[in-house]
Amino acid sequence: MKWAKWWIIPACIVVVFAGLPAMSSAFDTKLTPEQIKEAAEYGAKYKGTDVFGSTVVKQACFGGYPGGEGGIVMSKYIHAVVISAMMNLKDKTVTEEKLKEIDELTTFKVIVIVSEEEAKTPEDVQIVLAQGTNNTLPQKTEMGMKRKDYKQSIDATFLQDKINPRSNTTIIVKTRKDEKRYKIDFSDIK
Repeated sequence: MKWAKWWIIPACIVVVFAGLPAMSSAFDTKLTPEQIKEAAEYGAKYKGTDVFGSTVVKQACFGGYPGGEGGIVMSKYIHAVVISAMMNLKDKTVTEEKLKEIDELTTFKVIVIVSEEEAKTPEDVQIVLAQGTNNTLPQKTEMGMKRKDYKQSIDATFLQDKINPRSNTTIIVKTRKDEKRYKIDFSDIK
């Protein structure tokens, strides 16, 4: 019985320290109904692209996004916030069905902005997430919105279970002419 008492303290310390990373901020792969509601309400405070200036969404942006090259990590929370703000631009609210659809996703997107001349097809741009020694390629890459400033967005879809949402990440964007690296801490993204 004496040895059991001796092991309780170290065991408690291990549990506390092992549990801290799980409690730290990081984008969640499954949101609670309260988090979904919070995201929709937060997005509804903004009209359209004004949401990119908000504190929460800025944490998900890298490089010069949205004004220049760079991009955004669209976690479930950020996705719900942005959709809600875009709907608010049209004086509408995001539907429960759309929020449920977002919550059921097993993927997330990384959207990057590149020069229009460098991105004629999705294959012209390669987006890689580097976390330590792990390099993760997207499940699919597709053309996004074409912008007025001769820029093109590229949407890369990644499986959530292939990345560590609590890790520093380098987002590598390769085109035929260039390679850019953006550092972002996934644990800062809601």
